[in-house]
Amino acid sequence: MIRAFCCLAAALAAFPLVAQDPERGFRPFSYDFAAEAALAARIDVDNPDPVQLREIFAKRRARVMEAMPGGAMIVYSVERAQERRLEFQVPESDNHDFTYLTGLDSVYSLDSALLLLPEAGDAEGRLDEPVRDWVVLYTSMDPAAIAARTGIEDVRPFAILEHDLSVAMTDFRDWRITQVRRWPLAAALSRAWGARDKVLYLNYPRFFRLGMPEPGRLQEFERIRRFSPEIRLRDSAEILDQVRQLQDSWSIANLRRSVAIVNEGVRHGFRSTRPGMTELQVMQVIDFVYRYRGASLGFPTSVRRTGVQTPHDGDELPEGWIEFVARAGGEVFQAGDLVWTDTGAAFNHYSADVQRTAPIDGRFTERQRELYEIALDVQKTVIGMVRPGATWWQLHDKAMEMLRDAGGYDEYYYYGIGHFIGMDVHDEGDYLVPFKPGMALAIEQGVMPPEGPRVAFEDDVLVTEDGHEWLSRMIPLEIEDVEALTSGPGAFDFLE
Repeated sequence: MIRAFCCLAAALAAFPLVAQDPERGFRPFSYDFAAEAALAARIDVDNPDPVQLREIFAKRRARVMEAMPGGAMIVYSVERAQERRLEFQVPESDNHDFTYLTGLDSVYSLDSALLLLPEAGDAEGRLDEPVRDWVVLYTSMDPAAIAARTGIEDVRPFAILEHDLSVAMTDFRDWRITQVRRWPLAAALSRAWGARDKVLYLNYPRFFRLGMPEPGRLQEFERIRRFSPEIRLRDSAEILDQVRQLQDSWSIANLRRSVAIVNEGVRHGFRSTRPGMTELQVMQVIDFVYRYRGASLGFPTSVRRTGVQTPHDGDELPEGWIEFVARAGGEVFQAGDLVWTDTGAAFNHYSADVQRTAPIDGRFTERQRELYEIALDVQKTVIGMVRPGATWWQLHDKAMEMLRDAGGYDEYYYYGIGHFIGMDVHDEGDYLVPFKPGMALAIEQGVMPPEGPRVAFEDDVLVTEDGHEWLSRMIPLEIEDVEALTSGPGAFDFLE
């Protein structure tokens, strides 16, 4: 996406296991990219096998517990409480952690919470049953129906969570045998916590604005701290970020599908574009294709007209208003213009992120072709560098070097080279570590001299064991393909 964050990078450990980081407090967890990629190829994202899907989400929960260095985690389902935050590309962004672990969304996730308690075999004290991992889902729906839907065996009414947590906060040294037998989950949680440094991971807001009303769950988090000061509350993102940034089979399959839908949308949108059409009309064509294919918008589609001489900038979009202000307007395309789009379909919550530029009437001018070839050369070179062990800064510096050598165009390059993608178009990820197999990236750059015209690309890439998979390569990019796309017949040619 445009104006994406500049990304940082530094050397750290290799793959396939995430290396332990004492400062960040997560442990190695099992992840096999080859196995996940192989399974992804067999998944029907339109009609997934329920048994297979439950196994995938169970594996996700197991990875999170494996990565936890101790304590317990509660991930609440959340509704959007704070508006006008840029990273909220879609209303459910802040609920994606809950959906990632349970597969539940919309009405099925209302007033719900997931408790994860890894086995604490070395904790002091005895339970009345074998020490084990606990996975407990609290729901406002019918527990039996949610258990069948998710495959989680222990599903309880949401109202019970407060009781279970309150009882567990009693120091395990004070538990009578009768109580241990009566409340096995609370007893296991209390025992795992021990007498001091009781760690509880909670899903704090991912994206927040200090000047706006607080999400209600923060008050509950503070009550926990007041009642039991020895409980150390930690942000669950410390663990979840490490797990979510390595895409599993369900993630990979849906990212591939979302990119394929973008391919259709861009082709139909650009094919329909003619002088006299508006930016908004082209945007509506692209968005219609997404919805027709069962996808939603990973973020609002932008379509812009770039004139022959000068770029069209339009009104500056204030941070946080991306979903309230249309990213395509009433500018009318003229002969000789370029059409540019920044767009991404989302399928089963997984969002693509693609930019393309094309001539409105099927032929680049000499100047447009010159800039397009520069941008295309940079994009191909940078994507070719994506492999395990490479870093964000290496990619960024290469793009800057090539743009500078091509004529000083680095001066007008206000992008960072890219960002992680996944459940959000700007998804969770650690920009301080080298690339690992399973990371999904959006690579973006462009040539944008102030006198125009403006050319920009963005492509989606999956890091593999020996390099990368260029997910969006099928979306027209070569000059001859792009010119053929916009010079051919369009779906709306019959309209006057």
